[in-house]
Amino acid sequence: MCKMRVVVRRECLGNREQCWSLWSGKDVTEYTGNQIKNMIKSGQKVCGLTLKDNELVPDAEGFFTTNIMEHRYCGNYTPMIENENVMSNVFYIVIGSHEEKGVVYYDCISTKFEQASFEQSDAKAYIKLGIISGGARLGADDKIELASLEYEKEKKLVPEKKK
Repeated sequence: MCKMRVVVRRECLGNREQCWSLWSGKDVTEYTGNQIKNMIKSGQKVCGLTLKDNELVPDAEGFFTTNIMEHRYCGNYTPMIENENVMSNVFYIVIGSHEEKGVVYYDCISTKFEQASFEQSDAKAYIKLGIISGGARLGADDKIELASLEYEKEKKLVPEKKK
């Protein structure tokens, strides 16, 4: 199993895209749009983005990404998809869950690179408000569904040696 890269935010200089900040579990690395397109085309997973007509768009199907934060200049954070219902300048992306003393916590990374954990009730509220913008969604019976961060590498067939 391989850990994938998670899109945290899009870096812009005014209206011009500079790069995308991706979190790998250990650090944040910046990639250009072309680098990410090439990664996706070569079969590497980038959580939060997918290609549609050779353009990078939020991955609503695979990673449940509803929006991506754009960092336009110092101190200015705006949602990529402007929506009157979203009034936040920080988004959280769910990267996993764990249980402590019978309570389920959802581990998140914010668009300002803060690592946080939220109880299930808080996570549900944040998903409904659009503050959690990826990695999880509310499924059937109002339960939280997590997107997978890992993927199976294609197994390479090794030819058997003849005796």
